[in-house]
Amino acid sequence: MEILNRSLIHRRIAVMKVVTLLMILGLVLAYGWVQLGLRREMQRLAFSQAVKTRTTPAPRGIIFDRNGNKIVDNRRALHLVIQNEDLPTDNLQIDALAQALFMEPEQLRRRVQASRQAAGNRMLVLLDNLDDAALARAEVLRARFPFLSIEVAPRRVYLGQDLAGHALGYVGEVTPEELAKYPDRYQLGEIIGRSGFESSRNDRLRGVDGQRRILVDHLGREVAVFGLNEAKPGRSVYLTLDAGLQEILKGAFGSDNGAGIVLDLRDGGILAMFSSPSYDPNIFLNRLSQEQVEQYWGNPDRPMLDRVTQGRYPPGSTFKLLVALAALEKGIITPESTFTCYGHKVFYNRDFRCDNTHGTVNLIQAIAHSCDIYFYELGMRLDIDDIHAAAEKYGITMPTGVDLPHEATSRVPSREWKKRVKKEKWYAGETISVAIGQGANSLTPISLARFYAMLATGGKFLTPHLLYGIRPEDNSPMELFTPPAPRESGLDPKIRAVLDEALYEVVHSGTAKESAIPGLTILGKTGTSQVTSFVDKSHYAKLGKKLRDNALFAGYAPRDNPQIAFCVVVENGGFGAASAAPIVKKLCQYWFIDRLKKPLPPPSAKIPDEFKQDQGAEPGEEP
Repeated sequence: MEILNRSLIHRRIAVMKVVTLLMILGLVLAYGWVQLGLRREMQRLAFSQAVKTRTTPAPRGIIFDRNGNKIVDNRRALHLVIQNEDLPTDNLQIDALAQALFMEPEQLRRRVQASRQAAGNRMLVLLDNLDDAALARAEVLRARFPFLSIEVAPRRVYLGQDLAGHALGYVGEVTPEELAKYPDRYQLGEIIGRSGFESSRNDRLRGVDGQRRILVDHLGREVAVFGLNEAKPGRSVYLTLDAGLQEILKGAFGSDNGAGIVLDLRDGGILAMFSSPSYDPNIFLNRLSQEQVEQYWGNPDRPMLDRVTQGRYPPGSTFKLLVALAALEKGIITPESTFTCYGHKVFYNRDFRCDNTHGTVNLIQAIAHSCDIYFYELGMRLDIDDIHAAAEKYGITMPTGVDLPHEATSRVPSREWKKRVKKEKWYAGETISVAIGQGANSLTPISLARFYAMLATGGKFLTPHLLYGIRPEDNSPMELFTPPAPRESGLDPKIRAVLDEALYEVVHSGTAKESAIPGLTILGKTGTSQVTSFVDKSHYAKLGKKLRDNALFAGYAPRDNPQIAFCVVVENGGFGAASAAPIVKKLCQYWFIDRLKKPLPPPSAKIPDEFKQDQGAEPGEEP
């Protein structure tokens, strides 16, 4: 029995040895298969875990003024992000991250889902522009959520703060609606122009994203770069703006609301444009609080409205030049035609006032001293459709074509307009008010400036624009932007000479004589547009600031070989001569005297015009 048991034990041990040897052999074969047969696949999987592809956002083009002063730049910023391949799928994890970031869980879920479905390989930005404190907080979050990472990206910076907020505009992340509308144009997370020049020239300013292949450690930190496809920055551009003139225009408004624009009569370039109140585009680089949203979009002063291209105002007496032009063309009056002003007169059974008693005046005197009675008389003799036709012929009712988004169109009423909009017939008595720039007239400052530019150039329609040229990547000459060729309006030179003389007298001896500059001939027309009705001057004096008249001044300078045209509107500024004309005086003082005292050089392909400031010369003297 003992012998049998010993034999059984030996057999069992032998079986165990065989099994053990077979297991060892199986393990060796499996190991060999993994090492040899699956070597490439294992390398691929390991490589995919350690080597990542990262999108490198392209910086937008830098923006300079016409003198080469940098006004918009980019700087390095750190963002807390989730890379496309690291997007979490666990909703509980997403909700926990949202709670840690003080976000709505549903909002973060939507963003993660949109990022997962979006084309391309862009990262999902959770926190941008991290400062030291935010960076420390981000590192704590990364320890808790390993799929988070910190990336370097370019960030826009507006060096002039609110110097030219409406002209430049601001940037922001592309919206889901824009992605759905333009799936082939934008990528999720891309920064695009939201308003102003940043928006209208977005395709020039945006660059082409790059990519880099990197090796990461077990914590997802970048260890080495395997391959690099550099991002291509957007094209840098020069604007027609002169930063010095822009600063003068901004400072001249102070706390008043309004708008101002100065056009270069060589080609329609915008030398300065300012809408007050302005805003600092840097504000919109961060996510706005509810208080900030109310400050900018709920503010009754409407700081986000570009009053230059979108604000519409009754033009007041600045409109009289168009009415005079229409009357002269139709032969209703000659420059010598006179009417007598007694301070008021009854038309269509209603008493119409004038600001003064001017006596008997001809056309030039009526414009120089802004006699309303004279233009009431013209309104009696002109049909409203005659005035509207002149406005169409001389470009007031058409868009100027400025390279800024959402330009509003000026309105000069007609019978057809009132029937279509008001469902009413036109009454002859309404033409009286239109003839002095009141009534249903509603003009943008930029269209009024272009009208006076048309008078200055003898009838040419210029296209206002901000783009001056594209900055070359090397030291070669600038790629000069060529605006549309000026279109001729057919203005009669004889009529133009009469209007030119009238505008000269406005500043030489008329309503704006206090804004004259010795040695420089400024030509222009003051305007005062009524905001609310009032009984008399004593009643007007009691009105609050917001009910005071708007003040306007539009014109050009100098008289011989005009170089600039301008329009300034000061909301609730009272009289044009008191509020708007002094602003133009400051602009002309800077442009023609403080900056230089010689004609502008013609636009060239070399950057930029020098515009050197000469010292010590008196007005009118050669430096």
